[in-house]
Parts: sequence; structure tokens; C-alpha cells
Amino acid sequence: MAAQNLFDCPVRFVKRRRQRYIRIRVKADEVIVSAPYGTPGTEMERFVEEKRDWISANLKKLNEKKTRIIRQNRFDEGFLLYEGEWTPVEIITTKGRPSFEETGFGFRAAVNESGTEDSRDYQADEVARLYYRWSKKRLEGRFRALAAEKGFKHENVVIRNQKSKWGSCSGKKNINLNWRLIKCPKFVQDYIFVHEMCHLKHLNHSAEYWALVDRNYPERMRAERWLKENGALAFQKP
Repeated sequence: MAAQNLFDCPVRFVKRRRQRYIRIRVKADEVIVSAPYGTPGTEMERFVEEKRDWISANLKKLNEKKTRIIRQNRFDEGFLLYEGEWTPVEIITTKGRPSFEETGFGFRAAVNESGTEDSRDYQADEVARLYYRWSKKRLEGRFRALAAEKGFKHENVVIRNQKSKWGSCSGKKNINLNWRLIKCPKFVQDYIFVHEMCHLKHLNHSAEYWALVDRNYPERMRAERWLKENGALAFQKP
């Protein structure tokens, strides 16, 4: 399709049986155009052309935001984002088993030598992997303690490396949490915990669900503001 060449990122066309109108979703690295099943490709391309200026403006905003977030990442200065604060991290090389531990000044990460010239990306990936493993027990423990305190009964709690979601709750009362919550302040962690706990009783976002959230966590708006302003930074490596 000709629309593929309109922007500096790919344009993906999708057709869905249950969709009624043509929609456009703009992401920093992709433009997704969805339409009802059976919509001619030429009509989808024409719609993209009509919205060309709007798409370009949104791509510009998203890329400016992405650049701003990358500049805020202080890993190259020797810091990790931990519970909402930039915390010193010492990175050392080891020929033994990689490790990650808390110290009196912050953290120490022991990683194997990369064996390549691109050591910065290798270190970021290795520290992220170790940080993820270290965060599991802490986040699970905090969630279980808060759930017990508030009287919510659940099944398994799993800390995952999710690409975008902060958490989820299944119909079987299993809880999934994103390990990157360790980078958020504790009041934000608690909000996400309560958010998922309340799904144990309401698997939706109804008025009853939000009323239950607010009863159990009155600082919801403060936490949501932090996530809106800083959430993307928590998804930066490491």
C-alpha cells in the first residue's frame, strides 16, 4: 500500500470482523490502521491520507516524549530507578556467577564480561535481568502482606516481565505483576496491588469496581498522576 511510505515508521493495516469503523492508533514506532472486515484497502489508504497531518503531529509528540524519557534515564551515570528514586549502582565484572545485591550505598551488580565492544547495552540487559530476579521476592511479599491486611483471598502471585501492563488478574484468582513496579514508589506499588486485588471481586472496571478501589486505596489519583508522568521511564532499561 502507498500509505506505507508516508511516515518514518511502518503503517500496519488490520481488518477485524467486529469493528464498525476505521480507526487509527499512533505509536512511537508504528501506525496501526484497523477497519471492519471487507473494507477495501484503497478506502483504508484514503482514510490515512485524510488524517496524514494528524498522524504526523502525533508521531512528533510521541518521539519528542520518547527522547525526553531516554534523557532522564541515569543508568549511564551509575544509578538505577528504585522505588521512585535514582539509587547508586556499582557494576563489577566477575568470572563467576552473576549476582545482584543491596548494599549500604545502593546496589552492586556483578556481571560477566560481554566479550563485545557494545558493553553498555550488554550491561544494561544483564543488570535488568538481575534486577528483575531480585525484585520478585520483594514484590510478591509486599503484595501478599497487603492482600492479607485488606482481606483479599487470591491464588498464585507471579512476577512477570510484561511489556506494557502493570498487572492483571485472572478468573481463577491468579495475580500477575510487572517486575518494573520495583522502580515505582511504594504508594504506586500499593495502588497497582489494590487495583488487581479488587479484580478478585469485580473482573471489570464498573462503577462498583472503582468504588471498591477507592475504599481500599484513597490515594488513587496521586498514584495515577505518578504513573502518567513517570510510568514510561520505568520501562527504560535497566
